[in-house]
Amino acid sequence: MRRRIASTRSPRRPRARSRLKSALVLFGILLWVPLVMGMVLYYLWAEVPYRGYDTPSILVDVPHQSVQQVLELLQEKGVLREGPFGRIYLALTRRATKLKAGEYQFQGPMTAPQVFRKLVRGEIYYHRVTIPEGLRSAQIFPLFVKEGFGSEDEFGREFLSISRISDLDPEAVDLEGYLFPDTYALAKGTSAAEIVDLMVRHHRALWSDEWRKAGQTQGLNVRQAVTLASLIEKETGQGGERGLVSSVFHNRLKEGMKLQCDPTIIYALVMRGRYRGVITRTDLHLDSRYNTYAYGGLPPGPIANPGREAMQAALFPEPSDYLYFVSMNNGRHTFSTSLEEHNRAVDRYQR
Repeated sequence: MRRRIASTRSPRRPRARSRLKSALVLFGILLWVPLVMGMVLYYLWAEVPYRGYDTPSILVDVPHQSVQQVLELLQEKGVLREGPFGRIYLALTRRATKLKAGEYQFQGPMTAPQVFRKLVRGEIYYHRVTIPEGLRSAQIFPLFVKEGFGSEDEFGREFLSISRISDLDPEAVDLEGYLFPDTYALAKGTSAAEIVDLMVRHHRALWSDEWRKAGQTQGLNVRQAVTLASLIEKETGQGGERGLVSSVFHNRLKEGMKLQCDPTIIYALVMRGRYRGVITRTDLHLDSRYNTYAYGGLPPGPIANPGREAMQAALFPEPSDYLYFVSMNNGRHTFSTSLEEHNRAVDRYQR
């Protein structure tokens, strides 16, 4: 009787299945590893804040260019990380055609979505230019030019464009007095014409019905009110004194007295290129309608650009009997009702 001897070899079919399974696992690994690594790299590019520039902030002028050129610019400036993910992100979020040109400020580390959100919303950077009260137009325009807006020649041409105020002031020969002192937020590329338009609009906005009625009550047209306000603005920087300075000028006008306002002589000398920083006795006899020591009444036009408080003081003077004031050399003035009292104040504070 023969015995069957058991075979020690494994069946071929299970071994083949094992090999196939191993191959599928390997294929899966080879397929998923790049995908996972890509997702990790994309996450690092998109979600981890980045700043590749050394300064706390940076201004970047984004032009009207292709998406690729914009991405290259942002990478070059250190706003975005290097990599191909920018186009992918914009395509996935459907923002590729929504990026707006303009000058942008980027501050501190930002994620890519934050960067693109700023460009999609058009959150451009505005340069702030502050114009103090009481400057002449010739002193105002260089402040804008210094910040990169227009040229002095362009501003000079706009300064003579009186059509902007012809209804307010038919006698105007330029815009002196009508350029409102304020802080202006301007986008890069704003023209001189646009800036002058903006300043004049801010001035025009002051003229409420109440102010117009006050001018009529005081016997002042717009030009006269602005002229008086410019004198008040130049005489004192103290808000609490403007109403009293205005009352002195109003009282002197009613009494037929000359205003004797030093800033008007300075203005006349500046216009002739003769001002050297001080007023001499000879200057008091300067033959100019702006010389309020030589001529009565208001000068022919504004000598500076007054702010809101000076305009309000011109139209709403504080009630008083004061006819004189003199500087106490501390930024303030003392006020007097008589020449004798005034002379004593002059002796005390000026001699």
